[in-house]
Amino acid sequence: MAGRGGRRGAWLRPWLWMAGRSYGDMMAWRRWNYRTGIYRSRQADVPVICVGNITTGGTGKTPMVAWVVEQLAAVGASPAIVTRGYKAREGKSDEAEMLSQLCDCRVVVNADRVAGAKTAVVAGADVVVLDDGYQHRRLKRDLDIVLIDATNPFGYGYVLPRGLLRERPAALKDAHAVVITRSDQISPDELADLRGKLKEYAPGASMHASAHRPVGLLDERGERLDVSELAGKRVVAFCGLGNPVGFFGTVRQVGACALAEVAYDDHAVYDDKTVEQINELADSTDAEVLVTTQKDAVKLAGLNFDRPLRQLMVLMTVVDGRYELVAKIAALAPQEPEPAEEGDEAAE
Repeated sequence: MAGRGGRRGAWLRPWLWMAGRSYGDMMAWRRWNYRTGIYRSRQADVPVICVGNITTGGTGKTPMVAWVVEQLAAVGASPAIVTRGYKAREGKSDEAEMLSQLCDCRVVVNADRVAGAKTAVVAGADVVVLDDGYQHRRLKRDLDIVLIDATNPFGYGYVLPRGLLRERPAALKDAHAVVITRSDQISPDELADLRGKLKEYAPGASMHASAHRPVGLLDERGERLDVSELAGKRVVAFCGLGNPVGFFGTVRQVGACALAEVAYDDHAVYDDKTVEQINELADSTDAEVLVTTQKDAVKLAGLNFDRPLRQLMVLMTVVDGRYELVAKIAALAPQEPEPAEEGDEAAE
């Protein structure tokens, strides 16, 4: 991974680079096979909208999926979400649990997205929203929305395992829409430069920008509190995300005094030992409140913290190009039949 230091890091980097190059070549070859029709994608019985990325985690897929579902519901569609359920335990995953909380629709967990889409259709879905499926080419999609995190758009510039890229940026050529998330956390000049680079990689895609908006807090009982409760408070913020920088930035954005920021691995599993570490850190910094994400909070049931624990509620807002993206989504919703004019039935 990028950022390793010292002699061990210097020794590892060439090997990680070679592994990343091989992996990048394999992913490029695979995408080319699907693009040319050598590998065949399966068509679902309803339109499919995919929300994905080209880096590992942290771009805001979950809130974007919730936003897409909201747009579909607004035009009368009955969507369902299909998710892989990465690192699921006992049939549950943190993403699926959070999506169930955020969205008033069915959430299907199945690593086989083709089978998952069939399950969703049988259950009554007229549009499938594919969570984190840009690399899953077996299921044909009608709209590919790819998210790029403004704070780390290209995963340190290397493919896994050297960096965070799942695929090289050239894979963006297949995107229909590119959304720059956390666009408010970089300067206007940096945003313009990023847009230019993305347009080169995805010349056929529409370009959009979004921001993560903190809209409230949830306490231990699930009751909603105003986000202003964190203003001026001494907090310990912790999360297990692919890109924790964005979350910590949002905590500071609401006016909290972040005394400590603890980043665990993406999809981290929390246990009593983890809680003990967080409690000790809070003691040593004299923190008043603990803050985490809704995604992490679904894994904290039954664990005891010494201080009040707040979940930061964040919603996705498309701040640039919203109308065009909504139109693309709405175009895939089932259309109400035009009312027959008088005399049409007799015209045969």
